[in-house]
Amino acid sequence: MWWRCCCSASCGMIDGPTPLHLIEKPTPGTGATLMVDAIATILTGAGASVMTEGRDDEEWRKRVTAKLRQIPSIVLIDNLRARLDSSAVAAALTAPFWEDRILGASEMARLPIRCLWIATGNNPEFSNEMARRLVRIRLDANVERPWQRSDFRHPDLMIWVRANRARLVAACLTLCQAWIAAGRPRGSRSIGSFENWAHVIGGVLEVAGIPGFLGNLEEMMEASDSEGGAWNGFIASWWDRFGTAEVGASDVLDLATAADPKIPIGREGKIIDTAELGRPHRVDLNMPTQPLCSAA
Repeated sequence: MWWRCCCSASCGMIDGPTPLHLIEKPTPGTGATLMVDAIATILTGAGASVMTEGRDDEEWRKRVTAKLRQIPSIVLIDNLRARLDSSAVAAALTAPFWEDRILGASEMARLPIRCLWIATGNNPEFSNEMARRLVRIRLDANVERPWQRSDFRHPDLMIWVRANRARLVAACLTLCQAWIAAGRPRGSRSIGSFENWAHVIGGVLEVAGIPGFLGNLEEMMEASDSEGGAWNGFIASWWDRFGTAEVGASDVLDLATAADPKIPIGREGKIIDTAELGRPHRVDLNMPTQPLCSAA
């Protein structure tokens, strides 16, 4: 991730959005926040500024606006507990600018988005909309209480990072310069909406002989696409029963309520009814909003 910091923040070599770097772990105390602090200290000389998760999309939007007004180098969403499903965050991850009304004022702000996005959490869950906008970084200490470990090369990592920051920055810039000297080759793997990021970071790592960039992308998408699996099962059942015939919401209500896993319609814990089925639903921000079926 610090390659992205050096390439983008220092040289502006990444022309486009960057995905959310999700640092996940199976248990607390594994070191995700420490990892982010080390990255932030290399980039800025200080720890990362934290943005906590919002309770709903309106609160997410306000927090994103407040954070981007600070023109941050890094936006850290620390310790995700609830399922990450925010159209505001999804939009910010793929947009060059963020526009929103300033809280307590009547004026609109138009803010550039030139930051590294990071989130941490213990086995976090996220919507299908967010899944294609993130890259997964899995930390697993393979012990029951990782915070009790003591066999570290650098027992106090942050003291070592601050003492060696100049060397670490030089090492990162050397990797970037080696990529430039090699003719800026494009990375061999890409990800939709973040092509320039993938080509630059993948190219830097390949020139340095570091394999595995985006190597777990398909595995992550398959594991995280619970929404897609739910929709696929529901639509398959719909097709088996009705084929191409036009149906009303009441006709497929029993299929929707019996779907396993549950299709993501309505509020959490609310029973699916014909009103919910007849309401427009959207699986992805780039897809038009359409009703699943007529409300008749």
